[in-house]
Amino acid sequence: MQKDADYGFSDNDDFNELIDFIKIHGRQRRYSKGESLDLVDTEAGFVIDGRVGVYFKKNDKFIDYAFYGMPIMEYEKMQAKHPFYYRIESDVIIVKLPIAKLFDPSIVQKSNNGLAFISVIYSIIERLSAAFEVRHGGNGYSAIKELIELYQQEEKVSQGLASYILKRTCLSNGYVFRILAILKERNYIEMEQGRLKKIMHPLPDKI
Repeated sequence: MQKDADYGFSDNDDFNELIDFIKIHGRQRRYSKGESLDLVDTEAGFVIDGRVGVYFKKNDKFIDYAFYGMPIMEYEKMQAKHPFYYRIESDVIIVKLPIAKLFDPSIVQKSNNGLAFISVIYSIIERLSAAFEVRHGGNGYSAIKELIELYQQEEKVSQGLASYILKRTCLSNGYVFRILAILKERNYIEMEQGRLKKIMHPLPDKI
């Protein structure tokens, strides 16, 4: 699985210490595809292996897969404040930990574990909410541009570029194919059998 999905956390010492802490003090659980996370309000689950999809609540559109160590929760009051939910899409391993343990002075040797956890949560909400705005804020080309660049960074992509974009947006088939055709015609991208082979030149901000 992706280590940090370009969130930049896995190279951060505080984040690594947080993950080491939850592995020691948490409870590891293996889930099967389609199974409920069954997290209670007072605990967080940290994704260690496998694919947990993150989706928009409003239209069930896919955003991304959870990165290594990403904390996920099903606390209703917190969930109501952001527009996404989680879905288990393969066999996964999640470490479950009561959130209070991150702030318990009797077991926490370094007080920055709790601060690192809060920082990661806010960063996730900010980044995924920003993705929501870009892909559903009315500027279809901006969404396509962002997703072409994300597609290029994917290590293993099991679908063509158009399908990749359509799965993550509310854009029509005709619009997506038309924009891709223009970018290909103008030599911005090179495609082969529906897949992006190379971005030839930096994509324009407008088209």
